[in-house]
Amino acid sequence: MNYTKAKLFNIALKNLRVSINIQNVNQTDKNTIILNEYYESAKEQVLKDFDWNFANSYRELSLTGNIPLNPKFLYEYDYPNDCVFAREIIPYTDKEIVEFEISANSTGQKVINTNMTPAILRYTKLVSNETFFSTEFAIALCWYLAFLAAPAITGNRSIQSDCLSVYTNMLAKAKNVNASEGYMETNNYCSWTDMR
Repeated sequence: MNYTKAKLFNIALKNLRVSINIQNVNQTDKNTIILNEYYESAKEQVLKDFDWNFANSYRELSLTGNIPLNPKFLYEYDYPNDCVFAREIIPYTDKEIVEFEISANSTGQKVINTNMTPAILRYTKLVSNETFFSTEFAIALCWYLAFLAAPAITGNRSIQSDCLSVYTNMLAKAKNVNASEGYMETNNYCSWTDMR
């Protein structure tokens, strides 16, 4: 299903038990203004809360040329502009996990520190085009948007609590759907085989 911002707003309103529909996200009525105020924050939070397949992205990181402030790390990289959540630095082998941290450097710039070079980051990308949203993400987003907007639109804390509860359940369901999509070869490495 293709989603639009207006369609997402209308689903969020239905979740709040509001029967008035929005025709255009540029309307100046109270509900549209409130949903517009919360939409970007809600979208970023829902993207952060789960490792969504449709927003999964990879990028070889660019060195900043600075030495990391944290002496534990050797390399400082630019944080990608479209990154909502850094998931992992891809290791060279299946046996290793690459440590990294997100921090601010001496100029206040958001950076990634690690001991690997070159470094490829797997991250959740900020997806702006609603037509790319998966159904599970769109439904979860509508419930979280409803949760944020509930006090201003309905004034009902019970409805707000219900929206958060459904959102949490939607994330659990999305994890099952996401996990069944794609194939990754399992690592059959066992440490005891090294002892032979």
